[in-house]
Amino acid sequence: MTRWDHRERTAALARSPLFDMEYYEAQSNESFHTKKDAAEHFLRHGAAAGFSPTPLYNEEWYGFHTGLLHEAPRFCHMFFHNEPLNTTSPLFDARVYVQKPLRRGGARLITLRDALEQFAAHATPDTLLPVHEFCAGAPTWGEARAEALKTSARYWRRAELNRERFSTEWHSGPLPELPPRAAGSALVSVVMPVRDRATVISAAIESVLAQSYPDWELIVVDDGSRDNTPDIVQRYSERDPRVHLVRGPAAGVCAARNSGIAAAEGRYIAFLDSDNVWVPELLEHSVAALETGNAVAVYAAVEMKKESGENRFLAIHGSRDDLLYGGNFVDLNTLVVRSEAIAEIGGFDESLRRWVDYDLAIRLFALGPVELLPFVGVIYSESTGTGRISTVEAPGWEQVVLSKYLLDWDKIEAAVPARVPGRVSIVIPSYADWRHTLPAVRSVLANSGDVDIEIVVVDNGSPRSPSEILAAGLLGANQVRLLPLERNTNFALGSNLGFALGTGEYTLFLNCDTEVGENWLAPLLSALNEAGAEGRPVTAVQPLVLNDDGSVQSAGLRFERGEPIPHDLLTVPSEVTEIDGVSGVAMLLRSVDFAAVHGFDPIFSNGYDDADFSLRLAAAGHADFRVVPNARVRHFQLFSPGRFAADANNRRLLAARWPELFQPSGHAASRAR
Repeated sequence: MTRWDHRERTAALARSPLFDMEYYEAQSNESFHTKKDAAEHFLRHGAAAGFSPTPLYNEEWYGFHTGLLHEAPRFCHMFFHNEPLNTTSPLFDARVYVQKPLRRGGARLITLRDALEQFAAHATPDTLLPVHEFCAGAPTWGEARAEALKTSARYWRRAELNRERFSTEWHSGPLPELPPRAAGSALVSVVMPVRDRATVISAAIESVLAQSYPDWELIVVDDGSRDNTPDIVQRYSERDPRVHLVRGPAAGVCAARNSGIAAAEGRYIAFLDSDNVWVPELLEHSVAALETGNAVAVYAAVEMKKESGENRFLAIHGSRDDLLYGGNFVDLNTLVVRSEAIAEIGGFDESLRRWVDYDLAIRLFALGPVELLPFVGVIYSESTGTGRISTVEAPGWEQVVLSKYLLDWDKIEAAVPARVPGRVSIVIPSYADWRHTLPAVRSVLANSGDVDIEIVVVDNGSPRSPSEILAAGLLGANQVRLLPLERNTNFALGSNLGFALGTGEYTLFLNCDTEVGENWLAPLLSALNEAGAEGRPVTAVQPLVLNDDGSVQSAGLRFERGEPIPHDLLTVPSEVTEIDGVSGVAMLLRSVDFAAVHGFDPIFSNGYDDADFSLRLAAAGHADFRVVPNARVRHFQLFSPGRFAADANNRRLLAARWPELFQPSGHAASRAR
């Protein structure tokens, strides 16, 4: 493009009523002096980044509906070429607009740009939008623009919360000059839990002995070692009386650390794992910062050495919101904390098996400032062959930790009796899948008859463009509520959060890649409210779940003793039939029963959570599950990225929790939920 062409294009875009400067500033997270400056930025940078100059246009939506998937940027192709009438976002379908134009003025609208510009020039905040058929509601231009501005603001907040935790370079900032060390300075208690670490523990202990700050005690808590780890620690204790060995049975890393904390006598407490090493100045700089400031705790950067030889660094300043909604950035091995703060929060949560440092950091940040010191404090080997907790425990523990702080089950359970009688809250978790979520919502709205329903769509931390499309496509539907989450919380926690937002006596969980059949909901409600075994109410029901070709995908779950995993029944019953459990694709139950067992267990990462949930309901005395064959749901099984990544862990968890039913197996076929 020549300079003249670029100037002409910039001027044309700046003159266009379609270019909404306030919205583009929200999209780009920039401020501009003039509309021309904003248009210039869009053409040079924003278009390629997928930003839009108007809420009426979304790059992903337009590319999908026009087939221009390889044109980049597609907005410029549409704006500077005579593109035919089409849809540019869920909010604007030019083919609908020309049938009911706002003001045509006698001019025939031929191009898509003409239609967009005419609407933008003449619409008022009260003008109804010519929405695409995927839309669940019929919002006004004022409502849509306001929501679009909020969606853009949410994106940048989420981007900040989820900013990269690691970097390939780290430049330590200037450290303050250390004050003269006073006689009888503060004691630091260093807690080190160990189990079977004879091959690595010496380097960790040597790094404590090498500290430039001498006033420390090292409490090594042996957690039931079966090798000669205690002997190695004992030799160090004989060499230096500051090293103490505490022995105990195998009780887990949190219990071991709590034992070390109980034995600690220091004003400050530090933590070091047996396979990490400190730099010599860690304690000296940490104590100086704590003695001269008001921080609850301090932490330093971590240098992580990969087996490939590449290094990366963990080092960011952050808040408690950054922890909750973006992930951990505080490594326990660099944390030095006031002992009274540890006492106030109650130490480590012994119910956790992994992400225990994350849990501790979240609680510490709630007490007061936790500060990053600008130097590398620990050298960490990322070798996967050392039996670390992070390599042997399920990744779902992160969601378990989050659940503690994002959900208050006591309050949720107490509020359930006040929910609207007869109403069904339909919870639909979705991640980056507007293409099926929007039609799924429309099918529920169209086929639920006169049942009182509300739909809670959980946008589970989707990327910017799908989030924008979902927010626009659901706008204006009175029965639909959108819950946008800052991060992907997986199916279990995302569904639990959606449940907490619901107001119905009943709750139905529905996958986003589904289409419900005509009059699907009333038979489910009827079956749920029939008397079950011995006159007790039925616990939960599910529809007949069909594949895209009409074949049966699930007629309920069957648990066969001794099998490695549960399996889906594939036979169509002639009437409402008892089953062992209900499928997470679509299940209906009373909200009070869901709350009583605290929902799905987030330890399961996108799989087998429905089987575990059914078994926990049964263990709580609710064991009557039914499939309703004349209620039908089509499930397209379009799996999100990483859907089966944790299946082996999920199967092991299920077998360990229900050993009387399932035998562990790493080779069992995955259930296609």
